[in-house]
Amino acid sequence: MLTNHQLLQELRQKQQQLEHFRRAAGKSLQAMLDQHDWGIVTGAGHRGLPLLTLRFDHRIALDDPFLLALAEEAEQTWGPVDFALFSGETHDPVRVLSRTLLDQRWRWRQSSR
Repeated sequence: MLTNHQLLQELRQKQQQLEHFRRAAGKSLQAMLDQHDWGIVTGAGHRGLPLLTLRFDHRIALDDPFLLALAEEAEQTWGPVDFALFSGETHDPVRVLSRTLLDQRWRWRQSSR
């Protein structure tokens, strides 16, 4: 079991990690992140990938330019990431890998429908 001091250190480290990621993003991405509840959980994603949680108050569009920019920034920072996207429509998240979001072939198939 972790001591209070260890928990506080872990919390500070997590806050620094999130703030570093936010600062590395462009201003428009920073503004979008500031409008949403988001976080990262190391090792909690698919096959031990980082899990990036993001809560929207509207329907999720997997081709949203903000989401694609976030996937690119996340991959540059942490490598592949598992997203858990929450919307105002359901309590269950949409799970998608950053690689899937950034896959040009997938986007081409979606746009041809």
